[in-house]
Amino acid sequence: MPNPFRAALLVLGLSLAGAGAASAATKPVAAAADPLVGRVWVETRPASDLPGTMLVFLPDGTLLMDSCWETYALRKWSRTAPDAIAWDEDGARLTAKVQSVSPTQLTLKVQAGKDVVEHRYSLAKVPYVCPDMKR
Repeated sequence: MPNPFRAALLVLGLSLAGAGAASAATKPVAAAADPLVGRVWVETRPASDLPGTMLVFLPDGTLLMDSCWETYALRKWSRTAPDAIAWDEDGARLTAKVQSVSPTQLTLKVQAGKDVVEHRYSLAKVPYVCPDMKR
């Protein structure tokens, strides 16, 4: 014979677990206060005529890099100072100064060997589909 107290406790436990999962899904992450994190950035002035590179800095330290012509890559990134970031790219540690960042614009000054290269990004417009690339 089923125990009504046990059944009620089980229902209550499942209800609370479901409520916790729902509220956890809607809670913003602490890093969301950083306008660099959790946005899809598209390069606005690429060096070539191809569409710009996309960057997504995730709060767990993962950097998603993608473009319309290359395979995506997952990299590790971190803030090294309030205005600086670093990431690993194929075994090389790249660094960049965050020249400016807002909810819609990002400018990075990337150290490339002895040179410093400025890259400008805008918040991606949604929906976005890469154009057909000539082969």
